[in-house]
Amino acid sequence: MEIRQLTATTPGPQGLDALGATAAAAVTQEAPEPQTSTAPLEPAVKLDIGTSGGKARYIQDPDTSSIVFQVVDPASGNVIDQLPSETALRNRAYDSARGTHGSQAGSLSRVA
Repeated sequence: MEIRQLTATTPGPQGLDALGATAAAAVTQEAPEPQTSTAPLEPAVKLDIGTSGGKARYIQDPDTSSIVFQVVDPASGNVIDQLPSETALRNRAYDSARGTHGSQAGSLSRVA
């Protein structure tokens, strides 16, 4: 292996001098002019918090003992919206029943 000395140097600042030169150049740059708009922008999200005709209530789900928020139609009594959803409540009840069943003493697993 042969080691040769470099004869040509690259023009311009090098090392810490290069860092100072680029930092100085960045300071002297001017920020672009902000564009002015004549029409106001529409909001990205519109939220109507007015009354939707529903009545809010909290109940306790008997299977999971979870607190459930429901919006009920006052005219018909039907549930319009619910948090957590019925599917989530069913899954919780299933997991709870499965966990109780699996922890019984002397139970055998029938899964091979």
